[in-house]
Amino acid sequence: MPPQDAFTQAVAPALSGVEHLKARSRLLRGRLAEELAEGGSQVSEDGYNLLKFHGSYEQHDRDTATALKQRGLEKDFSFMVRVRMPGGRLTAAQYLALDELADRHGNATLRITTRQGIQFHGVVKDDLKPTIAAINETLLTTMAACGDVARNVMCSPTPIRDGVRARLDADAARLSAALLPQSRAYHQIFLGDEAADGSDESEPLYGATYLPRKFKIALTIPEDNTVDVLTNDLGLIAIFEGERLVGYNVAVGGGLGMTHNKAGT
Repeated sequence: MPPQDAFTQAVAPALSGVEHLKARSRLLRGRLAEELAEGGSQVSEDGYNLLKFHGSYEQHDRDTATALKQRGLEKDFSFMVRVRMPGGRLTAAQYLALDELADRHGNATLRITTRQGIQFHGVVKDDLKPTIAAINETLLTTMAACGDVARNVMCSPTPIRDGVRARLDADAARLSAALLPQSRAYHQIFLGDEAADGSDESEPLYGATYLPRKFKIALTIPEDNTVDVLTNDLGLIAIFEGERLVGYNVAVGGGLGMTHNKAGT
């Protein structure tokens, strides 16, 4: 074994169960397509962990869980679906389309998140694929809205339309696109692209195990800290001269990607 390989093996942490799952998942595919076609109201534990990367979490109704358990019945399972929108930007037409989808496939509510995304709740398993496909038809996506990747890139929400905000919005969108996984598993499973079978894919940025934790990024300017920029894992503070971007000051190490009360993360 070459000395460098021996050193890497000696200092590399052992992979967790979820890391092993990601590594063998064929770039986030696993058995998700099969599980979504099998019926029922929930997915397996492996499916639960992979589904996050595609923008959804399996949940259950806590208010009915005890009564259903006492009756020997399954919990009331459904799915949260999160939309990835850099800087929280969407058009009026996109909002109206999401609002209609919430009535058709969700529990008739839309939730605006603290990280400038939108979430659907109450989506049943059979409606998961149609919901995600319909979101993509609005030119929005749920891809990488959850999971061990760079999450939705935040930007100043100040409703001022000038060159400074336009540049921040454009850079947030550009950064978000650059940090999306390269795997086309999402397109194969949820959008019906059968050619996206993974045969010629790789993840040059993330690697086969993706990140060990979520990673959160925000852009802003010094006089506007509505994004609480220093709490983000990566904070980009733009410096302008007039409306000309001079550059970004970079702040690293914010705590939003850590597990609560586990400083080692």
